[in-house]
Amino acid sequence: MKPVLTVSAFFVISACAFALVFSAGARSAHSEAQRIVKICSGELGHAECYEREIPRLLPSHSLESAFEVVRQVRAIDPAYQFCHVLAHKLGERIVAEDPERWVDAIPLNPADGLCSNGFIHGVLGGRFRAEVLDSVTLQKLIPDFTRACAPREGWNPTDLDTAICSHGMGHLYMFISDADIPSSLSLCENTMPEALKRVCREGVYMQIYQPLEPDDFLLIERMPVKPTKETVRSFCARYQKDEYEGACLRESWPFFREELKTGEGIAQFCSGQPNSQEEIACYEAALTLSGRFTLGDSSQALSLCGEVREPWRPMCYASGARAILEEDRVDGSKAITFCMNAPALHQVECLTSLADTANFIFGDTSEKERFCAQIPRELRMRCEARP
Repeated sequence: MKPVLTVSAFFVISACAFALVFSAGARSAHSEAQRIVKICSGELGHAECYEREIPRLLPSHSLESAFEVVRQVRAIDPAYQFCHVLAHKLGERIVAEDPERWVDAIPLNPADGLCSNGFIHGVLGGRFRAEVLDSVTLQKLIPDFTRACAPREGWNPTDLDTAICSHGMGHLYMFISDADIPSSLSLCENTMPEALKRVCREGVYMQIYQPLEPDDFLLIERMPVKPTKETVRSFCARYQKDEYEGACLRESWPFFREELKTGEGIAQFCSGQPNSQEEIACYEAALTLSGRFTLGDSSQALSLCGEVREPWRPMCYASGARAILEEDRVDGSKAITFCMNAPALHQVECLTSLADTANFIFGDTSEKERFCAQIPRELRMRCEARP
């Protein structure tokens, strides 16, 4: 059973478009981070505070320096590691500078995929959040939609980058179709290669379950039928294709955030899937999310995996390690340490999973070489193998 992972090289464009430079009096990234952590220490929700304060650095700071502040904040405040939503907001701010060049903004994503490539999601959602496209305009944009996540001159994304981007396209399709789910799913089918259709479909459904901005909430309000925690299973059953129903069910996780903090809750969440393949996909999603929820406390993640039912326990340890690596590729040792701290029975399988996903996460890069050099010797050749 090989899990499907859930799911760039830095490209400089002209200063008049997106590259934003330091102001003359700009503070260093570390001092800015200290200032922001001090502000947010007095607030109950540190994450929400960081998501408000760090985007305010633009445009007086460059995007690159803003992300360096994110890194410094994560170092100062170890409890804050999941920065995906913050990166969304940075992407929205950048694309607002020149919405017509949204495709060119995608490669500005940090080269190490910091914050699970949330910046790409922000660019895609921010560009079309306020627009509903008629059929003529939509057809004109199909070529852009098709190439948005593809490698091109100046950008050679890893498979993980491409998957994250394709997921973001699902969000985008919901906006331009005015929350028409069948139309959005059709766009996924028509603009994505087969290997990326699943993540695009998940992006479509995620948009209705995890609104972030006022326009997101307004979009949901316009839906004739809105799912709730109590009605989500009947809502998803309306989609007759198993892969649609499965994506609909697993993306409903925001309704069940508390349940996903326990092994039994995860089992209940993934019960009643349309087929065994969708059940596997559900556990992959739920266990990856659980790993992200506990990024600041690996002991909590390890404890949760001990509660997960035995058939899925190896996947839990592997998903926890990958969540650490995907959130920030710079320090792969943290993911490896997570595996080494798992029960002895599961350590090798956890490390093997990391070795097998190196190509997906890093591509054929020097970052991959550095990561694989840290993998135990007996798995190093497997990690270093080219795709």
